Amino acid sequence: MRKLIAIVVFLSVCSIAPAIAQSQATKAQKATEKKQAALKKEEKKAIDAGLKAHIKSQDKETRKRMKESKKKSDKGNRSKSWKAKKKRN
Repeated sequence: MRKLIAIVVFLSVCSIAPAIAQSQATKAQKATEKKQAALKKEEKKAIDAGLKAHIKSQDKETRKRMKESKKKSDKGNRSKSWKAKKKRN
């Protein structure tokens, strides 16, 4: 009888242990993803700040030329929805 109880307890512990380990792995994975998202945000802020500083350091004519070329680029990269095609016709 004791052997049977010991086996049942052992099997129940063995079945619960992987679930606990998996939840801990999930927590660690979520924490890692959260850190990576924060790093990406920080990187984007740094890039934007650098770009802003670069534009600010240019003279007036160059800034104007850069602005015009950015508008042309944005216009060319616009999504081609059916409404835009309809407007052209």
